[in-house]
Amino acid sequence: MKRQLIAAGLIAFALLLFTLIAVSTAAPRIAPIADIEPDNNTFDGAETIAVPANVTGVLTQTGPAGDSQDYYVISRTATIGSSYRATLSILYSQAGMGAEITLYHGNTNIVSGPGTTISWSAITTTYYILVESKPAYTTTAQLVSYRLRVDQLEPTSAPPPTPLPTTVSGADAYETYNGFTDNNQFAHAFVFPVTTYVKLSTYLGIATFHTLNPPGRDVDYYKFWGKNGKWYRVTTSELSAVDTYVDIYRENTTTNITHNDDGGGGYASLVSFQAPNSEYYYIKVTNKVNALGSYNMTVEEIGEPAPGATATPGPGPTSGADSCEDNADFGKACVIAANDPKTFNFVPPYGGVDNDFFKMWIKPGFLYECSTSYLDAGVDPNLIVFTGPSWDNAIGGNDDVEPGDLNSYFSYYSTYTGWLYLLVGYGDRTPSDVSNSNYTFECKMTAPGEPTRTPGPTSGTVTAVPIPTNPPSTATPAGLTVRSLTTPTPVPDSGGAPESQFMRIKVVVYYDANGDGEPGAGEGIAGISVKAYEAAANQQLAQQFTDEQGYLEFTVSARGPVRVSIPFFGFSQLVSGEEATIRLRVPSQALPGGEPQ
Repeated sequence: MKRQLIAAGLIAFALLLFTLIAVSTAAPRIAPIADIEPDNNTFDGAETIAVPANVTGVLTQTGPAGDSQDYYVISRTATIGSSYRATLSILYSQAGMGAEITLYHGNTNIVSGPGTTISWSAITTTYYILVESKPAYTTTAQLVSYRLRVDQLEPTSAPPPTPLPTTVSGADAYETYNGFTDNNQFAHAFVFPVTTYVKLSTYLGIATFHTLNPPGRDVDYYKFWGKNGKWYRVTTSELSAVDTYVDIYRENTTTNITHNDDGGGGYASLVSFQAPNSEYYYIKVTNKVNALGSYNMTVEEIGEPAPGATATPGPGPTSGADSCEDNADFGKACVIAANDPKTFNFVPPYGGVDNDFFKMWIKPGFLYECSTSYLDAGVDPNLIVFTGPSWDNAIGGNDDVEPGDLNSYFSYYSTYTGWLYLLVGYGDRTPSDVSNSNYTFECKMTAPGEPTRTPGPTSGTVTAVPIPTNPPSTATPAGLTVRSLTTPTPVPDSGGAPESQFMRIKVVVYYDANGDGEPGAGEGIAGISVKAYEAAANQQLAQQFTDEQGYLEFTVSARGPVRVSIPFFGFSQLVSGEEATIRLRVPSQALPGGEPQ
């Protein structure tokens, strides 16, 4: 009897095991794909995967070095109109290292992310997924292994939005690019990237309103990925027979953040807003008049307005304000052109204070020399230069060209194509008669080797202070405080293609505790990184660190001027000749009781 019970138990266990195997094999399993390092570290080397996909990989990091990025491409396997989801799971983490994913279109424009789960509806057949490490703040070796799953989602039971029956003649490229016949609703919104600046006319051309009479009147929807806390501005322009109205919605398509009718001047619209979360933001553009026509539109990240710089508008603009007002922050920066001097003033447009922000389109390989001139009595300007619309992008500036000359001057050798932002302010030095506070401002553009102005010595001693880490406090009575910075040296006329020559560079970085303007015992700042670049080629020539006395010295060989950079202080200086000495002075800061820190 006992043997029969044992036999029956074995048979039951075998049947249960068979049932479990049958159940486990009923659902198809996705075989992991091996990571093919090191060939997938760029878009061009992206590893091709097919949906559904299950990819495992490893990212490493030791200080700034390591394999911290893996690229994958879904090529010609995505179905336009279908929904997909990419999920990143951490399998193992060493030394606190993490990872996240970012989704890109086939043209490498960002779609969504970074994050650990991204869902999207395909508007093209090719997408890239970047898996990138999130290193902890340590110099020790770090490692993270991960699994990336990409799945096609089942269609929902809700019927898809009904598109227009046919493409109406005159429709713009944004109506049909997504595979729909219109972009007249949230579900058909045209998706485009916003890094710092996007303009329709340079993307797929201008947009049109091509149908009349409600409810069939053309309405245009766009969307872009905004990041939490960032500021964005949407502006319509170049209107032809239309009157635009712009609404901004959050990703759920029900929350209207802001809207505007004629803020861009005339019938053009302008809205600015701060993104409350990292998500998609929808732009709805409506034509208020029953007419066919066209418009252009700009979407740009503008940076947070400077505290204290924007005054509350009063009953109307102040008489006497210059033609660029109101340009009191990055988002309202006035566009200027190179080699075109203009006269401005410090008359506040709505009361309060007036600091003037400008922006100029620059290209690599040119030297830009920006300066003030023809100052009215009592005017003492200060100039700060930024490579982007944020205080974090400050690269340097200048107060006085030289003792006795209150004008400001800064030179910059460009290495990129884009906007250069410039702030001309007067800080706490309010002109005695603000109604007579004119100054002329110009940025000259020259190529290396062309004759340039020489407002100061071509080599020698330069005294500078770092740019403030944060914008000035709103509690400052006079508004924005602009501190004294370095006087850069212009590129001399080479008279042709320069030959290589040796240059000896000495640098002293010190904290002027006693305020005597000279580096003294114990005032040197050690461990500060100093880099030297050949200006014309933007090629790094040397890097050293200051010793215990805040001093270093090196010799480089370069063709033409050399740019000396001290990244920690946002300092950049062009030097030339056989020898140059740079003294970077950090002034003592007074405490409320009057004693230096």
